[in-house]
Amino acid sequence: MNIAVDALQAPTHDTLEEWVNVPRLAKCGKFFTPSESMWRPDKSCKYSVNWKAAIACVQPKWQRWLHAALAYRMEDVAQGTIYQSCSVLSRAAQAGLDPLREDHLIDLRERFNNVEFSALNAFMRFWRDCESVEQRPSQSLIDAYNSLPRKKPSSNDVVLSLDPEVGPLTRLEQDALYQWLHEQFCHNQLQPEQYLYLLLLMIYGQRGAQVRMSVFDDFMKTDHGYKIRLFWSKRQGDDAGWREKSETFSLAEDLYNTVQAFKAIVLVRLKQEYQGRADWDQAIKNVPLFRRTLKRGQGRNIPVLIDLPSQKALEDAPQAEFHVLRNTAAAWFERVERKAGFPISHRTHQPLKITRGHRFRHTFGTDLSNAGLDEWSMAHALMQKGTWSVRKYRSVSAELMNLIDAKMSDHLALVVNAFTGNIVTDRILAKNGNREDRQIEDLAVCGADAVCHLDAPFSCYGCGKFQPFLDADHRASLERMERRRAQTIETDKTTGVVWDRAILACRKVILDCEALRVIPVSGGRA
Repeated sequence: MNIAVDALQAPTHDTLEEWVNVPRLAKCGKFFTPSESMWRPDKSCKYSVNWKAAIACVQPKWQRWLHAALAYRMEDVAQGTIYQSCSVLSRAAQAGLDPLREDHLIDLRERFNNVEFSALNAFMRFWRDCESVEQRPSQSLIDAYNSLPRKKPSSNDVVLSLDPEVGPLTRLEQDALYQWLHEQFCHNQLQPEQYLYLLLLMIYGQRGAQVRMSVFDDFMKTDHGYKIRLFWSKRQGDDAGWREKSETFSLAEDLYNTVQAFKAIVLVRLKQEYQGRADWDQAIKNVPLFRRTLKRGQGRNIPVLIDLPSQKALEDAPQAEFHVLRNTAAAWFERVERKAGFPISHRTHQPLKITRGHRFRHTFGTDLSNAGLDEWSMAHALMQKGTWSVRKYRSVSAELMNLIDAKMSDHLALVVNAFTGNIVTDRILAKNGNREDRQIEDLAVCGADAVCHLDAPFSCYGCGKFQPFLDADHRASLERMERRRAQTIETDKTTGVVWDRAILACRKVILDCEALRVIPVSGGRA
């Protein structure tokens, strides 16, 4: 597409209407026209940019210049970033808040979380510095944005709290999930894309966006063994684009062979379904491992690759529009979780949750810490620029937990809230109290409907169905768990973490029982 030189000049009051009708090059390398009601040059991005709703947050005399600033911003950052900025601006408009008014800044800060407010602040700074836009925010307004204290971040960190549903997976949970994935794949109950996607997330702990960038050529056999190339995300500067900067990691031979076998299958289908559309023997190296495969209204015969006119461009380089979308990958997780026989968590006695955010990343970071890696090595493995974000993994490592004294452990037991069951004063008043198969030594009654066959009573303290007796000797259980944990850590530091939450739950039971003995208890259940 050829663009006239005068169309690239900065707009003025007189030429702005003409300027917004000329196509411009977005950060993703595709063209968009600023006057279009929705911007989506990057087809691999799930959301379109609704600039019309965004500019409603400012007074009419400013709206056309905010429109121009958003268009310039579209050339500078990824579509997802400008989508977030427009989302914040449009919600500000709905709340009657104007980001150009200094007296509205506190209300804006309170309405949005720190990430959203930072996105707004970043855009306002960009607008101020964008000399191509005639009407811009004042420097005093930008100074006010920068000087405004941020809201205190929530202390409910899923890693530090060892949250059993969104925090790091224990070694037992990881082993169960890996075994289940392998069996499902071997028995053709799991699609290769689903199997490989989950496996790569578990092994390398990267963000889903990074794994979804993968093409077949990223899996390599070299003189130094098998390697995988993974690309950075969430970067700034010249190397912030899609597949701009990468790191190379070791790759297991069997995983390399699995990818190569899958590559051969995809190549055969490409030649059958899109004969003559490209030199597929040349293009296969740039074909995504995880591909977009379906357009609306195409029916049930799903092709191996979405039908777009740019297929031939795959001969030269990867094309973002052919890579699977985020919502499609999320749907894979949801379907996998619903499959019969999906692994059960020994902590919650419910199916494992794998749809929650960065759970595999949290698990990988914690495992690296338990293995004794230093912070810089952990940051490199997680593809982080600095060490600040990896320090929380050190906080929950097996070695550090082992150094916490009893008082600090009691404090953590209160904070983590690992015990979620009910303390009972009498066996008869507990659910299943009259059933011999639900008695857990002389400590408690299990309120579950089915036998779980886990390691009672140690795995029970963190279960929501656990009904400990008020007058039972739970300190004896605590001492047994701590001894077993110490023995485990001597041979396997990582597996020793499995005991952490159970120990904290037992401590919480002891503290609650001591408090209840002081306070008269009415009824049978505490």
